[in-house]
Amino acid sequence: MNPNPVSCWLALALAACAGGVAAQTCPLDPSAPAGTALTIRSPGQAAQYLGAADLAALPQTERVQRRTLCAVDAASQPALEQSLRYSGVLLRDMLARVVPADTNRAARTLVFEAVATDGYRAVFSWGEVFTSSAGDQVLIVSAQDGRPLGADQGPLALRALADLRPGPRHVRNLCGLAVR
Repeated sequence: MNPNPVSCWLALALAACAGGVAAQTCPLDPSAPAGTALTIRSPGQAAQYLGAADLAALPQTERVQRRTLCAVDAASQPALEQSLRYSGVLLRDMLARVVPADTNRAARTLVFEAVATDGYRAVFSWGEVFTSSAGDQVLIVSAQDGRPLGADQGPLALRALADLRPGPRHVRNLCGLAVR
């Protein structure tokens, strides 16, 4: 049986980050054990520390983002169409590990905060992630266009591909998820 190519890329990306490159600590949990790729903190539960094998075991998916790039001189040059292929785990699938996907009213008030190693944060609501089509497009990215993310982006990043403005909730060097 051939291994899942997305899982292979994820394992390679996380292994490359763990070796050779000095890992930054995560502001969500500076004392996370070595080899932790993602920390998940949820009220009333012990922190979960996920490594490369844990992430590769989750359902992997790919999403394509198409965008139009405007030329500098829009009057004389046509706009360019660009397609980017992202591979990784849906935020919803990751959070299903710690948040019951039931109709409990208390769960409906939760928010999820994605945290980067540099302290940057982006927030998502329970309804957005679990009950809207936008949740199908929020991806914890491990590879872009078939290649592991570079050191400036990863080994993990988070993208909200359905957002009209993709920048504000693009979290590079994702290291933690906080459930509040």
